[in-house]
Amino acid sequence: MNLVLERIEGDAATENPRSPRALSGPIVSRVQLSAVVRSEQDEAARDRIRRLFHSPLGVYVSQALRDHDDLRLTFDVAPEDLDFTVRTLHQVLPEAVVEGVRPRFFTHRGRQAQA
Repeated sequence: MNLVLERIEGDAATENPRSPRALSGPIVSRVQLSAVVRSEQDEAARDRIRRLFHSPLGVYVSQALRDHDDLRLTFDVAPEDLDFTVRTLHQVLPEAVVEGVRPRFFTHRGRQAQA
């Protein structure tokens, strides 16, 4: 799976307030990757979840929810770590399905710059 995100460097609004990028909104410094693991709630599933949290990927998990037989995971990563996250996820949990990648915006940063 190849995922490509446009990397946004610097704060466009402070560099050139008349640029089109300044009007596009806040800077994307993090992305959220959503994945689901479909499995029975048995000892093997609990062992796979333990492996996930003890792997290098465990530090990126921002949310884990059990929904019947599904385990829904949200990873909070820097855009440059997205490829590593997807590769490691499929090594640790090969049955995981990536549902989406979306930017995580920090709206409070824009308000601080205006104050």
